[in-house]
Amino acid sequence: MDNKKPLYERFGGDQQVSELIDQFYYKVLFDKLLRDKFLKADMSRVRYQQKRFFSQMMGDKNTQYTGRDLVEVHKDLNITNQQFDKFKVHLKNIAQDMEVSGADLEELLDHVEKYRDQIVFSKAA
Repeated sequence: MDNKKPLYERFGGDQQVSELIDQFYYKVLFDKLLRDKFLKADMSRVRYQQKRFFSQMMGDKNTQYTGRDLVEVHKDLNITNQQFDKFKVHLKNIAQDMEVSGADLEELLDHVEKYRDQIVFSKAA
């Protein structure tokens, strides 16, 4: 695999990112720890913005995330470190099911981890 290519390309491009996000929100909406964060959300919009965010985060030069600032989106949701960690577990499991290589999976999770301070605002565990 060519590690000089952006993760987005190595991952499989738009179709695979869309699949990852769709499967992710399917899992999240059935997860008792996470689902209440999305009860009032327009899930079509959330999925659309998340796909754009992930595509850009993973190195797609043709995608620009145009959603709200991450701090603004998350500051009143009281997301805990435990919930953020669970978010990452779902991503990891789905990516493994999609047969993403170990190195690419670690890179994806490292990218996500960089945003913890913009998403977690609760002092709870």
